[in-house]
Amino acid sequence: MNLSNARSRFPQFVLSFLPLTLFFPVGVVYFGVLLFLLALIASGDYRKKILTIRESPLFFPVLSLSVVSTFAALFLERPVGEFWSGYAHYQIYLLLLLFMCIGKGDWQRRAITIFLAGAVYGATLFYLNQLSLLPNIQPFSSYVVYSGNKSILLGILLGIAAGWMLYELTSLQERRWLWLRIAALIYVVIALLFFTRTRTASLIFGLLCTLIFLKHMTFSWRSAAWLVSIVLIIFISWQSASGLRLRVMNTVNDVTIFIQGGQVSSQGIRLDMYRTTAQIIAEKPLTGHGIGTWLSEYQTREKGSQIAEHTTPHNDYLLYCTEIGLIGLAALFWIWITQLLVAWRIGGDHGMLLGMLSVAVMTTGMFNAALRDSLFGMPFMILLAIPLAGIAKLSKPTTERSENSAVTSRAKQ
Repeated sequence: MNLSNARSRFPQFVLSFLPLTLFFPVGVVYFGVLLFLLALIASGDYRKKILTIRESPLFFPVLSLSVVSTFAALFLERPVGEFWSGYAHYQIYLLLLLFMCIGKGDWQRRAITIFLAGAVYGATLFYLNQLSLLPNIQPFSSYVVYSGNKSILLGILLGIAAGWMLYELTSLQERRWLWLRIAALIYVVIALLFFTRTRTASLIFGLLCTLIFLKHMTFSWRSAAWLVSIVLIIFISWQSASGLRLRVMNTVNDVTIFIQGGQVSSQGIRLDMYRTTAQIIAEKPLTGHGIGTWLSEYQTREKGSQIAEHTTPHNDYLLYCTEIGLIGLAALFWIWITQLLVAWRIGGDHGMLLGMLSVAVMTTGMFNAALRDSLFGMPFMILLAIPLAGIAKLSKPTTERSENSAVTSRAKQ
């Protein structure tokens, strides 16, 4: 019986350590996911796992996205070389259902702790790189040299972790390890603002700070103090992080030039991509052109442009509309809206973490192919599984909020 119990808990053990792999090369992440899937198969009790998946509030929204993408695969254009990878990426949320089927447990708290420890590890590598102490070899190359999506992802992970750290500080019921937590937050935030190479990560951190303030907002001196603290963080960051300030100002300048019809800089090329992609969408807005067709459609319209290094429009909303239409985008919105509703319903720490993650993935999708690229999609699925595991349908009372209420009632009695 002990062996059977250990086998059933092994997937939880593996999943709790996957957040740490996110700060390593993508091959390490894939190996960890493969190990989890093998552990899941070996753990047995498939009937319970299937029931858990079907009881998830995300089951039907995720299923709808898979159905829409499958219909698009059957009846729309299927370009050679781009189709199968594109179709697989549209099924990324199915992996989340597999992560969630292991149920809730102590592994969730452990996974959060390991993720935050991974953020400290990642921040340390950025510091070492600034001191020229980090060799340009795996697993450090994405910290040393800007390598596209992986370097962007590292910044986004630090932004999410910094938001989680700040939330934990605002929710502490005791002062144990308080100064260590504050030091860890400052340590990660400095690396995020000064050493990462992505504006998206800083934007995500700012949005998460706003969410935390809104959660704790009351007409009290404490709320006023939090508001002043957030304003000071933003002001100091803006004045101190010259690199971030320059990137933001260049972005604003590119947007202004783009609106006036001028030529944007190389950093603002996405605006031209968005405009051309919008023209493609206008031709087939409802159904889209087909999975994997964005690249060929763009190349047809933009011969000779700076397209060689781009395989997506760097925007999930536009990509979904281009390939599977407004119907597919509606299915994606159904998933995201359900995440937010679940976060609101369960409340507590897991509700807040889920809400923050949902904001992070929606924001990332505005500037990157957050779900179309598994390098982004896989980490988001791993992190989303932490607060979502063990959550039943919205009509069920088995939620963290109701459990917290029950505990409070028993305490009063």
